[in-house]
Amino acid sequence: MSTPIEVVRQFCDLMSKRDAEVLRPFVAEDATYQNVGMAAVSGADDILKNLAAQFGAYPDSYAYETVNIAAVGETVLTERLDYIRTPAGDLAGIPVMGTFVLKDGRISRWTDYWDTGLPKKFMTGEDTSSLVPAQY
Repeated sequence: MSTPIEVVRQFCDLMSKRDAEVLRPFVAEDATYQNVGMAAVSGADDILKNLAAQFGAYPDSYAYETVNIAAVGETVLTERLDYIRTPAGDLAGIPVMGTFVLKDGRISRWTDYWDTGLPKKFMTGEDTSSLVPAQY
């Protein structure tokens, strides 16, 4: 049986495949996903549609790098860099703090906290060097 940290690490590692259906086994049918500042999405089907749209918005890349991960019981906290490729070809890492709550070994609540304006700045070539933490 996988630990909550192992489940979340596997889920995050699979983001690089950019295939929402690969993620389905990790998401509870009644799960809720929210990027803070945006409307929550509930239900596995709608969460996977949302992820598929995100993958489509960044067709040249999409990957999560887990910088730090910790758990208490079924709650897993992640510090990540979520990567997208800019029009200039640079790979840009968006700092994200995520909370994953598992139930019966599947993600039942996933909440990400990040600067929702940062991708637009990356995509328009704005200097973001003072907005992103130093690389680890």
